[in-house]
Amino acid sequence: MPRWIRIRKAEIDPELRETFEQYGVGTMQNLLAREGRFRHTGSLTNVSTVEDKLLAWLTEQYDRAEKKETWSLTMEAAITIFVAIEVLPSIFRFIRCIILSMH
Repeated sequence: MPRWIRIRKAEIDPELRETFEQYGVGTMQNLLAREGRFRHTGSLTNVSTVEDKLLAWLTEQYDRAEKKETWSLTMEAAITIFVAIEVLPSIFRFIRCIILSMH
């Protein structure tokens, strides 16, 4: 189901959120897949110790990306419709002129 408005917000510690954001989605997904470690507040942390929070954050990031994509597609569709509304009457007038000139 497309997400136009609602994003599932991860309820996590702001410092942990900042760490996740510094590493980025791709890195955190990679660390999660291979049960790696990352540096948080000056020490190495196993992904398994924050897995639930990381999954919630990744879900939030996915929702953000999906919302952006959904709005982009919606805007593209709206622009296409408005262009069609503007162009189709001109095309019909052109065809009508050609038909009338043939008679």
